[in-house]
Amino acid sequence: MDARPHRIEIPVSHQSILQRVAMLLAEHSATGWLVGGYVRDLLLGLPSHDIDLAVEGHALALARELADRSGGSFVMLDAATDSARVVWKTEAQHPDAVLSIDLVGLRAPTIDADLRLRDFTLNALALPLALDFSSKVNLDVLHDPTGGVSDLQARMIRACSSQSLRDDPLRALRGVRIAAQLDFQIADDTLTLIRAAAKELDSVAGERVRDELLRLFSIRSAAPWVVLLDEVGLLTRIMPELGPARGCAQPPQHFLPVLEHLFETVRAWEWLFAQLMRDGGSSRPAAVQHYPQLAVLFSNSEALVRRMQEPVMGDHARYALFKLAALLHDIGKPATQQQKSDGRITFYDHPEVGAEIVVQIARRLRLGRDATTYVALVVREHMRPGQLRSLGPGLTRRALYRLLRDTGRATPDVLLHSLCDHMAARGPYLSPHDWQHHVAWTDAILREDWVDRDRPRAPRLITGQDVINELGVTPGPLVGRVLAAVEEAYFLGQVQSRAEALRLAAQVVQQEQPASGVVPSEQ
Repeated sequence: MDARPHRIEIPVSHQSILQRVAMLLAEHSATGWLVGGYVRDLLLGLPSHDIDLAVEGHALALARELADRSGGSFVMLDAATDSARVVWKTEAQHPDAVLSIDLVGLRAPTIDADLRLRDFTLNALALPLALDFSSKVNLDVLHDPTGGVSDLQARMIRACSSQSLRDDPLRALRGVRIAAQLDFQIADDTLTLIRAAAKELDSVAGERVRDELLRLFSIRSAAPWVVLLDEVGLLTRIMPELGPARGCAQPPQHFLPVLEHLFETVRAWEWLFAQLMRDGGSSRPAAVQHYPQLAVLFSNSEALVRRMQEPVMGDHARYALFKLAALLHDIGKPATQQQKSDGRITFYDHPEVGAEIVVQIARRLRLGRDATTYVALVVREHMRPGQLRSLGPGLTRRALYRLLRDTGRATPDVLLHSLCDHMAARGPYLSPHDWQHHVAWTDAILREDWVDRDRPRAPRLITGQDVINELGVTPGPLVGRVLAAVEEAYFLGQVQSRAEALRLAAQVVQQEQPASGVVPSEQ
Protein backbone atom coordinates (compact mmCIF):
# COMPACT_ATOMS: atom_id res chain seq x y z
CA MET A 1 0.00 0.00 0.00
CA ASP A 2 1.78 3.11 -1.23
CA ALA A 3 -1.16 5.40 -0.47
CA ARG A 4 -4.53 5.09 1.14
CA PRO A 5 -7.00 3.73 -1.46
CA HIS A 6 -10.37 5.41 -1.95
CA ARG A 7 -12.35 2.20 -2.29
CA ILE A 8 -12.25 -1.49 -1.39
CA GLU A 9 -13.40 -4.02 -3.97
CA ILE A 10 -15.42 -6.84 -2.36
CA PRO A 11 -14.77 -10.16 -4.19
CA VAL A 12 -17.68 -11.22 -6.40
CA SER A 13 -17.89 -14.58 -4.65
CA HIS A 14 -18.45 -12.83 -1.29
CA GLN A 15 -21.13 -10.39 -2.37
CA SER A 16 -24.12 -12.72 -2.26
CA ILE A 17 -23.58 -13.94 1.29
CA LEU A 18 -22.85 -10.41 2.51
CA GLN A 19 -26.10 -9.20 0.96
CA ARG A 20 -27.91 -11.98 2.86
CA VAL A 21 -26.26 -10.96 6.10
CA ALA A 22 -27.13 -7.30 5.51
CA MET A 23 -30.79 -8.23 4.94
CA LEU A 24 -30.83 -10.37 8.09
CA LEU A 25 -29.38 -7.53 10.14
CA ALA A 26 -31.94 -5.07 8.75
CA GLU A 27 -34.81 -7.42 9.62
CA HIS A 28 -33.64 -7.50 13.22
CA SER A 29 -32.79 -3.79 13.39
CA ALA A 30 -29.22 -4.81 14.14
CA THR A 31 -26.05 -3.05 13.01
CA GLY A 32 -23.02 -4.90 11.71
CA TRP A 33 -19.47 -4.14 10.60
CA LEU A 34 -16.90 -6.09 8.62
CA VAL A 35 -13.90 -6.10 10.92
CA GLY A 36 -10.44 -7.41 11.68
CA GLY A 37 -8.33 -9.54 9.39
CA TYR A 38 -10.96 -9.57 6.66
CA VAL A 39 -10.83 -5.79 6.23
CA ARG A 40 -7.04 -5.83 6.58
CA ASP A 41 -6.71 -8.38 3.77
CA LEU A 42 -9.10 -6.46 1.54
CA LEU A 43 -6.93 -3.36 1.98
CA LEU A 44 -3.81 -5.38 1.17
CA GLY A 45 -5.45 -7.05 -1.83
CA LEU A 46 -5.01 -10.51 -0.30
CA PRO A 47 -7.50 -13.38 -0.72
CA SER A 48 -9.64 -14.15 2.31
CA HIS A 49 -12.10 -17.00 2.77
CA ASP A 50 -13.27 -16.20 6.29
CA ILE A 51 -15.29 -13.10 7.18
CA ASP A 52 -15.28 -11.43 10.60
CA LEU A 53 -18.43 -9.53 11.53
CA ALA A 54 -19.05 -7.46 14.67
CA VAL A 55 -22.72 -6.88 15.45
CA GLU A 56 -24.62 -4.57 17.71
CA GLY A 57 -27.26 -7.15 18.56
CA HIS A 58 -27.50 -10.81 19.58
CA ALA A 59 -24.72 -12.48 17.60
CA LEU A 60 -25.62 -16.05 18.60
CA ALA A 61 -29.25 -15.74 17.52
CA LEU A 62 -28.25 -14.02 14.28
CA ALA A 63 -25.67 -16.73 13.51
CA ARG A 64 -28.23 -19.52 14.09
CA GLU A 65 -30.73 -17.87 11.77
CA LEU A 66 -28.09 -17.22 9.10
CA ALA A 67 -27.05 -20.89 9.22
CA ASP A 68 -30.67 -22.05 8.92
CA ARG A 69 -31.43 -19.76 5.98
CA SER A 70 -28.22 -20.41 4.02
CA GLY A 71 -27.66 -24.11 4.60
CA GLY A 72 -24.58 -23.50 6.71
CA SER A 73 -23.54 -25.14 9.95
CA PHE A 74 -23.78 -23.25 13.23
CA VAL A 75 -20.72 -23.52 15.48
CA MET A 76 -20.76 -22.07 19.00
CA LEU A 77 -17.49 -20.28 19.73
CA ASP A 78 -18.08 -18.68 23.12
CA ALA A 79 -21.46 -17.98 24.70
CA ALA A 80 -19.86 -15.68 27.27
CA THR A 81 -18.55 -13.36 24.54
CA ASP A 82 -21.62 -13.82 22.30
CA SER A 83 -19.61 -15.27 19.42
CA ALA A 84 -20.45 -17.97 16.89
CA ARG A 85 -19.40 -19.20 13.45
CA VAL A 86 -21.37 -20.23 10.37
CA VAL A 87 -19.50 -22.68 8.13
CA TRP A 88 -20.35 -23.77 4.58
CA LYS A 89 -19.11 -26.82 2.73
CA THR A 90 -16.50 -26.09 0.06
CA GLU A 91 -17.46 -28.62 -2.61
CA ALA A 92 -18.32 -27.18 -6.04
CA GLN A 93 -17.74 -23.63 -4.82
CA HIS A 94 -15.78 -20.86 -6.44
CA PRO A 95 -12.15 -21.07 -5.25
CA ASP A 96 -12.54 -17.65 -3.60
CA ALA A 97 -15.89 -18.44 -2.00
CA VAL A 98 -16.52 -17.70 1.67
CA LEU A 99 -15.93 -20.70 3.91
CA SER A 100 -17.13 -19.18 7.17
CA ILE A 101 -18.39 -16.07 8.90
CA ASP A 102 -17.64 -15.30 12.56
CA LEU A 103 -20.27 -13.14 14.26
CA VAL A 104 -19.26 -11.49 17.52
CA GLY A 105 -21.24 -9.10 19.67
CA LEU A 106 -19.68 -5.70 20.38
CA ARG A 107 -17.56 -5.69 23.53
CA ALA A 108 -18.02 -1.95 24.05
CA PRO A 109 -20.76 0.63 23.61
CA THR A 110 -19.51 1.74 20.16
CA ILE A 111 -17.65 0.15 17.27
CA ASP A 112 -14.65 2.45 17.74
CA ALA A 113 -14.42 1.54 21.42
CA ASP A 114 -14.67 -2.14 20.43
CA LEU A 115 -11.85 -1.76 17.91
CA ARG A 116 -9.58 -0.20 20.53
CA LEU A 117 -9.92 -3.42 22.55
CA ARG A 118 -8.52 -5.52 19.71
CA ASP A 119 -5.01 -6.92 19.39
CA PHE A 120 -3.14 -4.97 16.69
CA THR A 121 -3.92 -1.76 14.86
CA LEU A 122 -4.03 -3.45 11.45
CA ASN A 123 -6.84 -5.64 12.78
CA ALA A 124 -8.69 -2.73 14.42
CA LEU A 125 -10.48 -1.72 11.23
CA ALA A 126 -14.19 -1.84 10.41
CA LEU A 127 -16.52 -1.22 7.48
CA PRO A 128 -20.28 -0.87 8.05
CA LEU A 129 -22.52 -3.49 6.47
CA ALA A 130 -25.97 -2.22 5.48
CA LEU A 131 -28.74 -2.84 2.94
CA ASP A 132 -27.13 -0.41 0.49
CA PHE A 133 -23.99 -2.55 0.62
CA SER A 134 -22.02 -2.32 -2.64
CA SER A 135 -19.18 -4.36 -4.11
CA LYS A 136 -17.10 -1.17 -4.04
CA VAL A 137 -16.98 0.30 -0.57
CA ASN A 138 -16.00 3.93 -0.14
CA LEU A 139 -13.28 4.16 2.49
CA ASP A 140 -14.65 7.40 3.84
CA VAL A 141 -16.80 5.13 6.05
CA LEU A 142 -13.82 3.09 7.31
CA HIS A 143 -13.46 3.07 11.11
CA ASP A 144 -9.75 3.29 12.03
CA PRO A 145 -9.46 4.64 15.60
CA THR A 146 -5.92 3.30 16.23
CA GLY A 147 -4.13 4.22 12.98
CA GLY A 148 -4.24 0.79 11.41
CA VAL A 149 -4.11 2.02 7.81
CA SER A 150 -0.94 4.00 8.53
CA ASP A 151 0.64 0.91 10.06
CA LEU A 152 -0.39 -1.13 7.01
CA GLN A 153 1.34 1.40 4.82
CA ALA A 154 4.43 1.24 7.03
CA ARG A 155 4.25 -2.61 7.07
CA MET A 156 4.28 -2.49 10.85
CA ILE A 157 2.71 -4.67 13.57
CA ARG A 158 1.71 -2.46 16.49
CA ALA A 159 -0.42 -3.29 19.54
CA CYS A 160 -3.62 -1.27 19.93
CA SER A 161 -2.66 -0.39 23.49
CA SER A 162 -0.38 -1.40 26.34
CA GLN A 163 -3.29 -3.47 27.67
CA SER A 164 -3.92 -5.42 24.45
CA LEU A 165 -1.54 -8.30 25.10
CA ARG A 166 -2.27 -8.44 28.81
CA ASP A 167 -5.94 -9.02 27.98
CA ASP A 168 -4.99 -12.17 26.04
CA PRO A 169 -1.36 -13.38 26.14
CA LEU A 170 -1.96 -15.52 23.04
CA ARG A 171 -1.86 -12.25 21.11
CA ALA A 172 1.92 -12.23 21.64
CA LEU A 173 2.23 -15.41 19.56
CA ARG A 174 -0.37 -14.19 17.08
CA GLY A 175 1.59 -10.98 16.53
CA VAL A 176 4.67 -12.92 15.48
CA ARG A 177 2.55 -15.17 13.25
CA ILE A 178 0.90 -12.19 11.50
CA ALA A 179 4.28 -10.51 11.03
CA ALA A 180 5.60 -13.69 9.42
CA GLN A 181 2.49 -14.11 7.29
CA LEU A 182 2.64 -10.54 5.94
CA ASP A 183 6.43 -10.11 6.16
CA PHE A 184 5.94 -7.01 8.33
CA GLN A 185 8.14 -5.62 11.10
CA ILE A 186 7.08 -5.57 14.74
CA ALA A 187 7.31 -2.18 16.44
CA ASP A 188 9.88 -2.00 19.25
CA ASP A 189 7.33 -1.07 21.90
CA THR A 190 5.15 -4.00 20.80
CA LEU A 191 8.14 -6.38 21.06
CA THR A 192 8.50 -5.21 24.65
CA LEU A 193 4.84 -6.02 25.26
CA ILE A 194 5.31 -9.44 23.62
CA ARG A 195 8.22 -10.27 25.94
CA ALA A 196 6.09 -9.37 28.95
CA ALA A 197 3.08 -11.34 27.68
CA ALA A 198 5.22 -14.43 27.02
CA LYS A 199 5.48 -14.97 30.77
CA GLU A 200 1.69 -15.32 30.96
CA LEU A 201 1.29 -17.74 28.05
CA ASP A 202 0.85 -20.68 30.44
CA SER A 203 -2.63 -19.36 31.20
CA VAL A 204 -3.75 -19.92 27.59
CA ALA A 205 -5.45 -23.18 26.55
CA GLY A 206 -3.13 -25.59 24.77
CA GLU A 207 -5.42 -25.84 21.75
CA ARG A 208 -5.20 -22.10 21.11
CA VAL A 209 -1.40 -22.11 21.40
CA ARG A 210 -1.21 -25.16 19.12
CA ASP A 211 -3.29 -23.55 16.38
CA GLU A 212 -1.29 -20.32 16.34
CA LEU A 213 2.00 -22.23 16.38
CA LEU A 214 0.98 -24.46 13.48
CA ARG A 215 -0.30 -21.45 11.54
CA LEU A 216 3.16 -19.97 11.93
CA PHE A 217 4.82 -23.23 10.86
CA SER A 218 2.59 -23.40 7.78
CA ILE A 219 4.24 -20.22 6.44
CA ARG A 220 6.93 -21.00 3.89
CA SER A 221 9.50 -18.56 5.35
CA ALA A 222 8.85 -19.06 9.07
CA ALA A 223 12.44 -19.90 10.10
CA PRO A 224 13.56 -16.36 11.14
CA TRP A 225 10.31 -15.92 13.05
CA VAL A 226 10.88 -19.16 14.95
CA VAL A 227 14.20 -17.66 16.03
CA LEU A 228 12.34 -14.49 17.06
CA LEU A 229 9.96 -16.63 19.15
CA ASP A 230 13.03 -17.79 21.04
CA GLU A 231 14.46 -14.28 21.41
CA VAL A 232 11.27 -12.90 22.97
CA GLY A 233 10.83 -15.88 25.31
CA LEU A 234 7.80 -17.44 23.62
CA LEU A 235 9.40 -20.60 22.22
CA THR A 236 10.69 -22.01 25.49
CA ARG A 237 7.51 -20.90 27.24
CA ILE A 238 5.55 -23.10 24.84
CA MET A 239 8.16 -25.89 24.85
CA PRO A 240 10.42 -25.49 27.90
CA GLU A 241 12.03 -28.82 26.97
CA LEU A 242 13.98 -26.89 24.31
CA GLY A 243 15.74 -24.79 26.96
CA PRO A 244 18.54 -27.30 27.73
CA ALA A 245 19.39 -27.46 24.00
CA ARG A 246 20.67 -23.88 24.12
CA GLY A 247 24.46 -23.99 23.91
CA CYS A 248 24.50 -27.81 24.12
CA ALA A 249 27.81 -28.75 22.44
CA GLN A 250 27.96 -31.30 19.61
CA PRO A 251 30.65 -33.45 17.93
CA PRO A 252 32.83 -31.91 15.17
CA GLN A 253 30.55 -33.15 12.38
CA HIS A 254 28.04 -30.54 13.56
CA PHE A 255 28.88 -26.88 13.02
CA LEU A 256 26.26 -25.59 15.49
CA PRO A 257 25.14 -26.36 19.07
CA VAL A 258 21.88 -28.27 19.43
CA LEU A 259 19.28 -25.47 19.58
CA GLU A 260 20.88 -23.53 16.75
CA HIS A 261 21.09 -26.79 14.77
CA LEU A 262 17.33 -27.25 15.22
CA PHE A 263 16.69 -23.76 13.85
CA GLU A 264 19.01 -24.52 10.93
CA THR A 265 17.07 -27.74 10.23
CA VAL A 266 13.88 -25.69 9.89
CA ARG A 267 15.68 -23.41 7.42
CA ALA A 268 16.89 -26.46 5.50
CA TRP A 269 13.35 -27.85 5.28
CA GLU A 270 11.97 -24.57 3.95
CA TRP A 271 14.73 -24.50 1.32
CA LEU A 272 14.20 -28.17 0.41
CA PHE A 273 10.45 -27.70 0.06
CA ALA A 274 11.08 -24.72 -2.24
CA GLN A 275 13.24 -27.07 -4.32
CA LEU A 276 10.34 -29.52 -4.55
CA MET A 277 8.04 -26.63 -5.52
CA ARG A 278 10.68 -25.38 -7.99
CA ASP A 279 10.04 -21.79 -6.96
CA GLY A 280 13.31 -20.82 -5.25
CA GLY A 281 11.84 -19.85 -1.88
CA SER A 282 13.51 -17.38 0.46
CA SER A 283 15.15 -19.52 3.18
CA ARG A 284 18.89 -19.93 2.71
CA PRO A 285 20.59 -22.27 5.17
CA ALA A 286 24.33 -21.88 5.68
CA ALA A 287 25.19 -24.73 3.31
CA VAL A 288 23.26 -23.07 0.48
CA GLN A 289 24.85 -19.71 1.19
CA HIS A 290 28.24 -21.39 0.87
CA TYR A 291 27.30 -23.62 -2.09
CA PRO A 292 24.51 -21.85 -4.03
CA GLN A 293 24.61 -24.56 -6.70
CA LEU A 294 23.12 -27.17 -4.33
CA ALA A 295 19.87 -28.62 -5.61
CA VAL A 296 17.32 -31.38 -5.08
CA LEU A 297 15.63 -33.19 -7.94
CA PHE A 298 13.36 -36.13 -7.21
CA SER A 299 11.37 -38.37 -9.53
CA ASN A 300 8.28 -37.84 -7.36
CA SER A 301 8.62 -34.14 -6.45
CA GLU A 302 5.01 -33.35 -7.36
CA ALA A 303 3.70 -36.24 -5.27
CA LEU A 304 5.83 -35.14 -2.32
CA VAL A 305 4.47 -31.59 -2.56
CA ARG A 306 0.89 -32.88 -2.65
CA ARG A 307 1.64 -35.09 0.32
CA MET A 308 3.02 -32.20 2.35
CA GLN A 309 0.01 -30.04 1.51
CA GLU A 310 -2.50 -32.64 2.72
CA PRO A 311 -4.49 -31.64 5.81
CA VAL A 312 -3.71 -34.10 8.59
CA MET A 313 -5.20 -32.30 11.59
CA GLY A 314 -8.12 -30.02 10.93
CA ASP A 315 -6.90 -27.27 8.63
CA HIS A 316 -3.24 -27.93 9.45
CA ALA A 317 -1.15 -29.49 6.67
CA ARG A 318 1.52 -32.16 7.01
CA TYR A 319 4.04 -29.46 6.00
CA ALA A 320 3.52 -27.64 9.32
CA LEU A 321 3.67 -30.79 11.45
CA PHE A 322 6.83 -31.86 9.65
CA LYS A 323 8.37 -28.49 10.49
CA LEU A 324 7.49 -29.11 14.15
CA ALA A 325 9.24 -32.49 13.95
CA ALA A 326 12.29 -30.81 12.37
CA LEU A 327 12.40 -28.31 15.22
CA LEU A 328 12.20 -31.07 17.84
CA HIS A 329 14.18 -33.92 16.27
CA ASP A 330 17.23 -33.56 18.57
CA ILE A 331 15.35 -32.52 21.70
CA GLY A 332 16.58 -35.69 23.41
CA LYS A 333 20.26 -34.77 23.07
CA PRO A 334 20.77 -32.68 26.23
CA ALA A 335 19.40 -35.51 28.41
CA THR A 336 21.66 -38.10 26.75
CA GLN A 337 24.86 -36.08 26.30
CA GLN A 338 28.03 -37.80 27.51
CA GLN A 339 31.64 -36.71 27.16
CA LYS A 340 34.11 -39.58 26.85
CA SER A 341 37.60 -39.60 28.36
CA ASP A 342 39.07 -38.86 24.93
CA GLY A 343 36.89 -35.76 24.64
CA ARG A 344 34.31 -37.24 22.26
CA ILE A 345 30.68 -36.21 22.78
CA THR A 346 27.95 -38.82 22.36
CA PHE A 347 24.16 -38.84 22.50
CA TYR A 348 23.27 -42.53 22.67
CA ASP A 349 19.51 -43.25 22.44
CA HIS A 350 18.63 -39.59 21.92
CA PRO A 351 16.03 -40.39 19.19
CA GLU A 352 14.07 -42.65 21.56
CA VAL A 353 14.37 -40.21 24.46
CA GLY A 354 13.42 -37.35 22.13
CA ALA A 355 10.30 -39.20 20.95
CA GLU A 356 9.16 -39.58 24.56
CA ILE A 357 9.68 -35.85 25.18
CA VAL A 358 7.76 -35.03 21.99
CA VAL A 359 4.79 -37.06 23.21
CA GLN A 360 4.73 -34.96 26.40
CA ILE A 361 4.84 -31.72 24.39
CA ALA A 362 2.16 -32.97 22.01
CA ARG A 363 -0.17 -33.85 24.85
CA ARG A 364 0.27 -30.40 26.37
CA LEU A 365 -0.53 -28.81 22.99
CA ARG A 366 -3.46 -31.20 22.41
CA LEU A 367 -2.09 -32.32 19.06
CA GLY A 368 -4.29 -35.41 18.93
CA ARG A 369 -3.32 -39.04 18.58
CA ASP A 370 -2.51 -39.20 14.86
CA ALA A 371 -0.47 -35.98 14.79
CA THR A 372 1.38 -36.98 17.97
CA THR A 373 2.22 -40.41 16.55
CA TYR A 374 3.46 -38.82 13.32
CA VAL A 375 5.77 -36.24 14.93
CA ALA A 376 7.11 -38.75 17.47
CA LEU A 377 7.81 -41.29 14.70
CA VAL A 378 9.83 -38.81 12.62
CA VAL A 379 11.83 -37.90 15.74
CA ARG A 380 12.36 -41.53 16.79
CA GLU A 381 13.44 -42.74 13.33
CA HIS A 382 15.37 -39.69 12.14
CA MET A 383 18.77 -41.42 12.42
CA ARG A 384 17.77 -44.53 10.45
CA PRO A 385 18.37 -43.26 6.89
CA GLY A 386 21.85 -42.03 7.80
CA GLN A 387 22.71 -45.37 9.39
CA LEU A 388 21.54 -47.23 6.29
CA ARG A 389 23.30 -44.87 3.90
CA SER A 390 26.55 -45.49 5.74
CA LEU A 391 26.31 -49.16 4.72
CA GLY A 392 26.92 -48.20 1.09
CA PRO A 393 26.84 -51.30 -1.13
CA GLY A 394 26.21 -53.37 2.01
CA LEU A 395 22.63 -52.08 2.27
CA THR A 396 20.42 -55.15 1.96
CA ARG A 397 16.83 -55.53 0.83
CA ARG A 398 16.08 -56.79 4.32
CA ALA A 399 17.39 -53.59 5.93
CA LEU A 400 15.41 -51.51 3.42
CA TYR A 401 12.26 -53.51 4.15
CA ARG A 402 12.64 -52.92 7.87
CA LEU A 403 12.97 -49.19 7.32
CA LEU A 404 9.78 -49.15 5.26
CA ARG A 405 8.03 -51.38 7.79
CA ASP A 406 9.02 -49.32 10.83
CA THR A 407 8.30 -45.93 9.29
CA GLY A 408 5.13 -46.99 7.44
CA ARG A 409 3.25 -44.15 5.78
CA ALA A 410 5.83 -41.68 7.14
CA THR A 411 8.72 -43.18 5.16
CA PRO A 412 9.00 -40.21 2.74
CA ASP A 413 8.98 -37.78 5.65
CA VAL A 414 11.76 -39.60 7.52
CA LEU A 415 13.85 -39.64 4.34
CA LEU A 416 13.28 -35.94 3.67
CA HIS A 417 14.14 -35.12 7.26
CA SER A 418 17.45 -36.94 6.89
CA LEU A 419 18.38 -34.57 4.05
CA CYS A 420 17.42 -31.53 6.15
CA ASP A 421 19.41 -32.86 9.12
CA HIS A 422 22.44 -33.53 6.88
CA MET A 423 22.41 -29.99 5.47
CA ALA A 424 21.85 -28.41 8.89
CA ALA A 425 24.61 -30.47 10.52
CA ARG A 426 27.39 -29.77 8.05
CA GLY A 427 26.49 -26.23 7.02
CA PRO A 428 29.44 -24.56 5.27
CA TYR A 429 31.47 -27.77 5.66
CA LEU A 430 29.02 -29.83 3.61
CA SER A 431 30.48 -31.83 0.73
CA PRO A 432 28.50 -31.11 -2.48
CA HIS A 433 29.46 -34.56 -3.80
CA ASP A 434 28.18 -36.29 -0.65
CA TRP A 435 25.03 -34.18 -0.80
CA GLN A 436 24.24 -35.22 -4.36
CA HIS A 437 24.86 -38.85 -3.41
CA HIS A 438 22.42 -38.46 -0.49
CA VAL A 439 19.80 -36.91 -2.80
CA ALA A 440 20.17 -39.73 -5.35
CA TRP A 441 20.07 -42.39 -2.60
CA THR A 442 16.93 -40.83 -1.14
CA ASP A 443 15.27 -40.64 -4.55
CA ALA A 444 15.95 -44.33 -5.14
CA ILE A 445 14.30 -45.33 -1.86
CA LEU A 446 11.39 -42.96 -2.43
CA ARG A 447 10.76 -44.70 -5.76
CA GLU A 448 10.90 -48.06 -3.97
CA ASP A 449 8.50 -46.83 -1.33
CA TRP A 450 5.93 -45.64 -3.87
CA VAL A 451 6.24 -48.86 -5.90
CA ASP A 452 5.90 -50.99 -2.76
CA ARG A 453 2.65 -49.24 -1.82
CA ASP A 454 1.07 -50.54 -5.04
CA ARG A 455 2.10 -54.19 -4.78
CA PRO A 456 0.04 -56.91 -3.05
CA ARG A 457 0.83 -57.21 0.63
CA ALA A 458 1.79 -60.45 2.38
CA PRO A 459 -1.36 -60.59 4.58
CA ARG A 460 -3.23 -61.45 1.38
CA LEU A 461 -1.35 -64.74 1.32
CA ILE A 462 -2.24 -65.77 4.87
CA THR A 463 -4.09 -64.13 7.74
CA GLY A 464 -3.87 -64.33 11.50
CA GLN A 465 -6.82 -66.70 11.46
CA ASP A 466 -4.88 -68.99 9.08
CA VAL A 467 -1.98 -69.09 11.55
CA ILE A 468 -4.37 -70.00 14.37
CA ASN A 469 -6.40 -72.58 12.43
CA GLU A 470 -3.71 -74.21 10.26
CA LEU A 471 -0.81 -74.19 12.72
CA GLY A 472 -2.67 -74.50 16.02
CA VAL A 473 -1.15 -71.31 17.42
CA THR A 474 -2.91 -69.77 20.40
CA PRO A 475 -4.05 -66.17 19.70
CA GLY A 476 -1.40 -63.78 21.00
CA PRO A 477 1.84 -61.96 20.13
CA LEU A 478 3.28 -65.00 18.30
CA VAL A 479 0.64 -64.64 15.58
CA GLY A 480 1.82 -61.08 14.88
CA ARG A 481 5.46 -62.15 14.75
CA VAL A 482 4.63 -64.93 12.29
CA LEU A 483 2.75 -62.58 9.99
CA ALA A 484 5.60 -60.04 10.18
CA ALA A 485 8.09 -62.73 9.14
CA VAL A 486 5.89 -63.74 6.20
CA GLU A 487 5.47 -60.14 5.08
CA GLU A 488 9.24 -59.56 5.19
CA ALA A 489 9.88 -62.73 3.22
CA TYR A 490 7.30 -61.66 0.65
CA PHE A 491 9.02 -58.29 0.22
CA LEU A 492 12.34 -60.10 -0.28
CA GLY A 493 10.78 -62.42 -2.90
CA GLN A 494 11.24 -65.54 -0.76
CA VAL A 495 7.56 -66.53 -0.71
CA GLN A 496 5.01 -66.04 -3.47
CA SER A 497 2.08 -68.34 -2.65
CA ARG A 498 -0.19 -69.28 0.22
CA ALA A 499 1.48 -72.71 0.53
CA GLU A 500 4.96 -71.13 0.73
CA ALA A 501 3.73 -68.61 3.26
CA LEU A 502 2.27 -71.37 5.45
CA ARG A 503 5.49 -73.38 5.29
CA LEU A 504 7.50 -70.36 6.39
CA ALA A 505 4.97 -69.64 9.11
CA ALA A 506 5.34 -73.20 10.39
CA GLN A 507 9.13 -72.78 10.51
CA VAL A 508 8.79 -69.58 12.54
CA VAL A 509 6.39 -71.26 14.96
CA GLN A 510 8.69 -74.27 15.30
CA GLN A 511 11.67 -72.03 16.06
CA GLU A 512 9.72 -70.28 18.82
CA GLN A 513 7.85 -73.38 20.01
CA PRO A 514 10.16 -76.28 19.10
CA ALA A 515 8.02 -78.83 20.92
CA SER A 516 4.89 -78.10 18.91
CA GLY A 517 5.87 -80.05 15.81
CA VAL A 518 3.37 -78.16 13.68
CA VAL A 519 2.93 -79.08 10.03
CA PRO A 520 0.74 -76.98 7.77
CA SER A 521 -2.07 -78.81 6.06
CA GLU A 522 -1.80 -79.20 2.28
CA GLN A 523 -3.90 -76.73 0.33
